[in-house]
Amino acid sequence: MTAPVGHTDKIAFLERHGTDALAHSGADLLAHLQGVHDLLRAWDCGDALCDAGLFHSVYGTEIFPTGAVPLELRPAVRELIGDEAELLVHLFGTVARGSIFDAAFDGAPFLLETRTGEHIGVTDRQYTDLAALTVANWLEQRPRFPESAQLSRAREFDEMRRHLPDAVRHALEQAYGFDPLTLPAI
Repeated sequence: MTAPVGHTDKIAFLERHGTDALAHSGADLLAHLQGVHDLLRAWDCGDALCDAGLFHSVYGTEIFPTGAVPLELRPAVRELIGDEAELLVHLFGTVARGSIFDAAFDGAPFLLETRTGEHIGVTDRQYTDLAALTVANWLEQRPRFPESAQLSRAREFDEMRRHLPDAVRHALEQAYGFDPLTLPAI
């Protein structure tokens, strides 16, 4: 069994791949990655989701196609953050962002569309994690956007709330001014 990799080693890996020199949403990519990680940690998300937040766009995404880490290094990333976190990172980079929002309306079973037009199914848990990652990704960079854009995708985020962990949902409600959502007890 491999010993857990510390946060410092993960940051060093990201720095070796130039994330601190790559512009992203009015900051550098490393600052954004750390900010997403820190939001997820503050919301008491699990280690795998927090690590996914730290690496979420290193392969590039539909909206941020400039990846810092080539896909050939997926095994190295997996070694650093684990299988579950790396799969979330890969999904976050592969799936069309609109598909994550559309799935909030469609509900389970969750079928997402990739940027190449393929459809892939994800588990309820993977969708919840991708939704939380989408919220953290947006809320971290949102203050750096013009005020006119800060409430973008309100309808989609409103629908996504029912799929989010409580702390993530509350943060989204506060940011958008949504009335708190009351979910049925399970």
